[in-house]
Amino acid sequence: MALFTLLSACGGSLFESKLPAPTRYVIAPPAPAAAAVSSAASEVSLSIGRPDVAPGLDTDQIAAIRGHELDYYRGALWSGSVVETVQSFLVAAFGDQKRFHSVAAEQARIAGEYLFDVEVRDFQAEYGTATAPTVRVTLVGRLIRIRDRKLVDTISAAGTRPATENRLGSVASAFESVMQQLSLDLVQRTADAVARDRAANPPDTRAGV
Repeated sequence: MALFTLLSACGGSLFESKLPAPTRYVIAPPAPAAAAVSSAASEVSLSIGRPDVAPGLDTDQIAAIRGHELDYYRGALWSGSVVETVQSFLVAAFGDQKRFHSVAAEQARIAGEYLFDVEVRDFQAEYGTATAPTVRVTLVGRLIRIRDRKLVDTISAAGTRPATENRLGSVASAFESVMQQLSLDLVQRTADAVARDRAANPPDTRAGV
C-alpha cells in the first residue's frame, strides 16, 4: 500500500463517508530477556511516568515533518495517543528485560522506589531529499528516587532510522526499530543508575523502604 498523502494535501473533507477507516499501528517492544539479571536494581519496583510530549506530537496521528512544516499522515493512526503509546511501550520493554522487581505505569499507583519520568522531544518521520522519510525519536528520562523526590540521573536516548520505502508500513517499522533500540539502552542505563544509587544511599529497611 503506497504511503498516504499528508492531511494538508487532502482536497476534501476528512469527514466524508467515502473515506476508509484509518489503519492503526502498534509498536511492539523488544523480545523479552531469557533470564532475569541479578543486581541491586532487581530488588526495585519502578514506575514509568506519563510522558510529557513536545507540542504537535501529543496526538494519535503519525507526525511527519518536511523542513519546518509539521503535518500528519492521512489514513494512519497510532493505537493510542503518543503519550499512551510511549508509556505502554516502555512499561512492557522495561518489564520484559527483567532488570527490576516490577515495572508499572505511574497511574497504577503501585508503591515503588523509583520513578522514570519521560519527555518525548521527537517522535516523527522527517522528509528530506530522499523519497522515503527518516524516523527520529528523542526520549529524555529522569530517574527520581520517590522517598525524597530526588533526581538521581538524567538518561537521554536518541536515534534515527530511515524507512526502507515511502509506505506507511515501512514508516511504522522504522518507528518500532528505533524504539526497540532506544528502550534497550534506557533499560540498561536506568538499571545501572539505580544500582549506583542503592549502593550510595542504602534503603532504610526499618521504614520498610
